[in-house]
Amino acid sequence: MTAPSQARQREPETNQAFRVASEQFYRGKAHALSGEPDCARLEFDAALETIRQNARPGNAADLAFAQQLFDSIDLYRTILSGPNGSEERPPAEDTSDTLIASVPPAPSQEELETAKNEVAGSQKSVTYDVPLVVNDAVLRAIAFYQFRTPQHFAAALKRSGRYLPMMRQILREQGLPEDLVYIAMIESAFKPVAHSRKGAHGFWQFIDGTATRYSLRRNRQFDERSDPVKSTLAAAAYFRDLYELFGDWYLAMAGYSTGEGRVIRALQRTGARDYWELNAMSALHPETEAYVPFFLATMIIAKDPMRFGFDVIPDPPLEFETVELDRTMDLARVATAIGSTVEDLRTLNSELTSRFTPRPEPTYPLRVPVGAASILKSALASLPSAPEYEERRVAVKKGDTIERVAARYGMSVTDFRELNDLPQKARLKKGSKVTVLVARIPATVSRPSLVAVRGTVEPAQRASSGARVEGEIRALPTPSSAVTNPAEIGIASYQTVSVSSPRPAPRPLPDTVSIPAEGFARDTVPAVRRVDAEKTVERSEAAKRKASAKARKPSYTVRKGDTLYQIAERHGVTVEKLAKENRIRPRTPLQVGQKLALPAEPAR
Repeated sequence: MTAPSQARQREPETNQAFRVASEQFYRGKAHALSGEPDCARLEFDAALETIRQNARPGNAADLAFAQQLFDSIDLYRTILSGPNGSEERPPAEDTSDTLIASVPPAPSQEELETAKNEVAGSQKSVTYDVPLVVNDAVLRAIAFYQFRTPQHFAAALKRSGRYLPMMRQILREQGLPEDLVYIAMIESAFKPVAHSRKGAHGFWQFIDGTATRYSLRRNRQFDERSDPVKSTLAAAAYFRDLYELFGDWYLAMAGYSTGEGRVIRALQRTGARDYWELNAMSALHPETEAYVPFFLATMIIAKDPMRFGFDVIPDPPLEFETVELDRTMDLARVATAIGSTVEDLRTLNSELTSRFTPRPEPTYPLRVPVGAASILKSALASLPSAPEYEERRVAVKKGDTIERVAARYGMSVTDFRELNDLPQKARLKKGSKVTVLVARIPATVSRPSLVAVRGTVEPAQRASSGARVEGEIRALPTPSSAVTNPAEIGIASYQTVSVSSPRPAPRPLPDTVSIPAEGFARDTVPAVRRVDAEKTVERSEAAKRKASAKARKPSYTVRKGDTLYQIAERHGVTVEKLAKENRIRPRTPLQVGQKLALPAEPAR
């Protein structure tokens, strides 16, 4: 965001007032950056008051200037609000979802020299639209990608083909350097569902607060942080504000990583003038100290991957058409109608958290493959609406965790926590009740068949066969220090852990089992099993005899005024024997209607 500018064709008095407000704004900004929040507040308040007194009611230009001034002042709230003005945003939780490593292993001297030579050769033919610095930290990051995590980096390069063109176009249209797109690459490795332990999510790893500030919505049905277009627009707006705040792209990147408030306070505390001085003073978190070097390393390699040993064919760019839906639809039915797959529709509509489209407001723009829009529009009338979700209370079982229950019912952990109002560190207790969302799915749903294709297929063949065209990883860099015989280098494979006593091979099953027409003879039953069966029959018959004898045993129903002594005397038994027969004490009071068993033999 640029600083407030003068509106055109104003009267002289208004022009003068707006010049005064601009000067007050810049003085406030200077105080804020130098660590004088009280003076900054005074200047900002004075600028707003100047506008309030001089802006002409109903004048569009004056209102636009006032809004621009307010938004510019609002950028500095993290400085004026103290230590809690921003949140730290750590890297993605799954290491395969990010290209950032807090403390990467130190490369060998030979690997550093290799990286240095290849960077020197790359600089002659590649251009960049952000400042480029190559120092030891950047060389270590390049060597880390080349010789420690080449497969991981190559997979991110392959996925980048889907999103780079559209993200570059958005950044260009927003007036920002296109090379900022590599921030998304190091943040999420271009995985739409990359997630961190602090809740950062999506391509650009927005946390909840920042996502809300830049109008990214999320609910149980969608998360716009996972949409490549919407999240890139939000990231562009955030970087525009960060550059307005710092006037330096490296400091803006550091602010994006750890929060602008932390970077401002580090500058104030140390007196450093730029990002590299902050790094030298160890004034930032380890993730932030490594952030810019990893960004530069990624940008350098991605612009000339073959030079650094990455022979990768990127995935083709996403291309789609949009159909406006006026009701909730099941992606499985849509995929069947247009001859596509649920996987392809989920890739195009990566903000969706389930296979059902959100409730339209008033419509929902569903992306479909090129050429499928007209087919879907003609088929919409015959497609039923998707089932609605219903809430259901279920009991927590032994061993259940939040993650396990959420996965069981197809919910995200975030949605499950929100639905049950559970804090971050909450644990489920056996027997407690939780609420889950269950879709009322029809009994029969037509699903497209999924076929695993093996072997090498050329892109033209895949396209003609209707399969989704994907990129390919052909070769990776190999550390020269680890290679003694080039013939030993082969395709990466996973090794199973050997055990000292291997399991015996399972006994082969017979091809067929024949049943004689007369059935199995009794003599063919093993002796042990026959004896067990006979014992079981004997026990069963004994139990029946005991139950029959118990059923024949006489009984007496207690009447009003009866005592145990009277009943025993009436039936010729002792009180002790009658009490023992009924497992009661001799002095136990009796209840009217109570059944008493009478001993079989009278006392002598």
